[in-house]
Amino acid sequence: KLERRDVQRAFWLWTFFSHANYNYERLQGTAFAQAMTPIIRKLYKDPEEIKAALKRHLIFFNTEPNVGGVIHGAVIAMEEERANGAPIDDDAINSVKTGLMGPLAGIGDSISQGTITPILLSIGISMAASGNVLGPVLYFVLEVGIMLSLAYFMWMQGYDRGRTGVADMLRGGTLDRFLTGAGVLGNLVMGALAYQFVHFYLTWTIGIDAG
Repeated sequence: KLERRDVQRAFWLWTFFSHANYNYERLQGTAFAQAMTPIIRKLYKDPEEIKAALKRHLIFFNTEPNVGGVIHGAVIAMEEERANGAPIDDDAINSVKTGLMGPLAGIGDSISQGTITPILLSIGISMAASGNVLGPVLYFVLEVGIMLSLAYFMWMQGYDRGRTGVADMLRGGTLDRFLTGAGVLGNLVMGALAYQFVHFYLTWTIGIDAG
């Protein structure tokens, strides 16, 4: 049985190396396999089973690395069940990866690149524009802290809930509600910044028709 530290080690491997060997053939496939190495070594002792597991996770894979980490957590849970005798074959594991990577990539990009990063950048830039040197520092600290927290939460949710729990979470609209709330917050921040920095000077001109 896996320990929490095994799952956490896999998380850190993915966090630091998800794009380390990004290529046109497999995109993040090799990084996925690398992140799974602590799990595979713990679950399988037969060299042939280890080879088969690594080969299983070297297929094409690509998703947003933070929110998409829920896929890795679910796959880790499936590998653990498989090693304990559950009838889970390669196709079942691969179908979870290929079926979820597209939707979670769209959701993850909307949350990270479309909402969180622009909000934090706008706050940091506004502070820097007013002469506060802590603006860039604040942006960096908040960006790293929020994205790491989100990535760890999604990773562990995937592991704790398993593949069925991930599907239920998507069907239940949890991520959609979070995305909507984040979008509303982003609009509020952008509106406040626009009020502070965007100024219009209007002059009235009254024309008199002499005819």
